[in-house]
Amino acid sequence: MAKQDSGVKSAFFVIADISGYTKFMAETPIEHAKGILESLFGDLVPAIRAPLSVSGLQGDAVFAYAFETDVMTKQFILDFSEQLYCVFARAKEKMLINTSCPCDACSKVDALELKIVVHHGDCVIQDTGGRQELAGQDVITSFRLLKNDVKKNTGLNAYTLITCDAIRAMDMAEYFDEKEFHTEDIEHIGEVEFVVRDMRAAWERRRGSERTFVQPGDDLLMEEWIIPVPVSPEIAFTICTRPDLRAEWIGADQVDLLDTNKGKIEPGTTYHCHHGDDIFPYEIVDWNHGDYVTGRYNLPMGLSMLETMELVEAGDGTMIKLRFEKPKSAKLMGKIMNGMVQKKLKSIIVPDKDNRITRIKALGEKIAAENTKAAAA
Repeated sequence: MAKQDSGVKSAFFVIADISGYTKFMAETPIEHAKGILESLFGDLVPAIRAPLSVSGLQGDAVFAYAFETDVMTKQFILDFSEQLYCVFARAKEKMLINTSCPCDACSKVDALELKIVVHHGDCVIQDTGGRQELAGQDVITSFRLLKNDVKKNTGLNAYTLITCDAIRAMDMAEYFDEKEFHTEDIEHIGEVEFVVRDMRAAWERRRGSERTFVQPGDDLLMEEWIIPVPVSPEIAFTICTRPDLRAEWIGADQVDLLDTNKGKIEPGTTYHCHHGDDIFPYEIVDWNHGDYVTGRYNLPMGLSMLETMELVEAGDGTMIKLRFEKPKSAKLMGKIMNGMVQKKLKSIIVPDKDNRITRIKALGEKIAAENTKAAAA
């Protein structure tokens, strides 16, 4: 929360540091090394989107922050860290596949790795030579945490380090196992407790998982919905997926979450949408924070229907694109009854389409107004 008298704000600090940068620059042709690193940063920096802002580049690291009041879902930082590493890993993999250059720089790209530090604390914004920068003890702590013994103690060189201060601010303590916690005495800071997550394992998991995404050209139940909202893709994603907000725009009495991963929403999590005495289960099958979410409605007779909500940045706002794929079933009875089920679904969804779109737009406008008011204050 902002402390109005002092100008102090609480924020999440995220540093993405390219490991092996100094050695890479020293031992390889500078013109190639420079181009490779600029290309990697060229992929990393655009991936840092609202509510995070880039504070600056620190040689081999990108420093970003998000004020606590702007973070609307508790798992956002966890999802973002994993996605950011995957951006880096994908960019590096593309270089290795596409290059035929035998020089030392191009042959040693695979030695570069990314480590991410996430911390939470207080900061102030100060003007330095016409540039606004963050300052404060917790900002210093974030950078001090880059010098740690994680690789020595765990063998990992591609990881996210998340301090307990950040975990408490996210309210995600139950998500982590006790064995993931580490304590180190950081120079000039003292003892800091944190968890470490293996990002290479996260990348292998994501790379090996099948993308489930309803395309505009697929066999759709009805015409694609296109809904403009005056907020960032991250906030639009929150409107689409946070249970209380989803309940509001679909007109449900309430939405319950089942099968979360210790409070974290991910594939396998099910929303139970209550409409009077009826419950409509909606299972997450593909979750890509800020880009798209795909869920599956499990229907009678073995039928199921996919729904994708895609977020496309458009100027200062976002276009939400909602697509329902026609139901499918491997069972004979489901195939026989598919036409009747489709008609039933349309009779439920189509009459409420305008109301749902209106409510989504209203939520976007309300959040945008609140953010503008907070920024002005």
